[in-house]
Amino acid sequence: MSSFTRYAVPFACCMALVGCDRERSPEHSPGTTTVTGANVPSVANATAVGRIADARCAREATCNNIGTEKAYATTGVCAQKIRADMRDDLNAADCPAGVAPKELDACVAAIKAENCNDPLDKLERITACRTSALCLHPSGAR
Repeated sequence: MSSFTRYAVPFACCMALVGCDRERSPEHSPGTTTVTGANVPSVANATAVGRIADARCAREATCNNIGTEKAYATTGVCAQKIRADMRDDLNAADCPAGVAPKELDACVAAIKAENCNDPLDKLERITACRTSALCLHPSGAR
C-alpha cells in the first residue's frame, strides 16, 4: 500500500464525518449545553403509595398485627387503610414531579428495619418516609 493511500483514506473518512455536521441549528452549536427534558427518573405517586403500603403491611404481618382482633383484620384491610392514608400525603398536588426512586427505596428499607416494639402509627415518624424526603423536586432543591 502506498503512503498516500495509507493516509489519504483515513483522512478523507475523518473529513467526511466532520463535514456531515456542518448544518447544525443554533441550539446545537458547539459550546451550547442543552437539556432535553432533564429526564430525572421518578416513580409515579400511585406506585410509590403501593410500594409503601406493601412494605407497611409486610411489617404488620411480621409483627403479628394482622388477624382477628389485631390492628388490621386482613392484609387487604391493611393495604386499603395505608393506601388511603398515603394518598393524602403523596398526592399530585403536594408531590407533582413524582417520587424520587432512591428516596422511596430508603423509605421501604426503613419500614422493613423498624422494630416490632416501635409502633408505626404514623409513617412521618420515619424521616426517610416523610413527604419532604420522598417528593422529587424539579429544581433539585429539597
